[in-house]
Amino acid sequence: MTFQQTATLFALLCATLFGCLLLYPNLIYLIFALDPHPLGDFLARRAAMLFAGIAVISYFARTATPSPTRTAICLGIATAMFGLAATGLFEFLRGYVGLGIWLAILTEITFGILFLRHR
Repeated sequence: MTFQQTATLFALLCATLFGCLLLYPNLIYLIFALDPHPLGDFLARRAAMLFAGIAVISYFARTATPSPTRTAICLGIATAMFGLAATGLFEFLRGYVGLGIWLAILTEITFGILFLRHR
């Protein structure tokens, strides 16, 4: 997969997460088997804004040629993806979230690897 394809697919994923978390924050409870809570809604909407920004960065960086800037973007995204995968695994192992977390973990590991390949 080329960098352009990886960045475009990642931008699409982040844009989708932005829309879902902003408009339907309860989705997070359903996927991860969590009890609904107003604080979770608040945090989901805040996370939506981060996903919007990451989607924009990834989309507009998709045509970047190999450079220190592209390396920084790839390493930053890979770090975030592996960190999210690790915390998701930790929360699963301690019994805080359900099996739905594995969808996130596998997606995060996949994008982490893909972005590392393009550093």
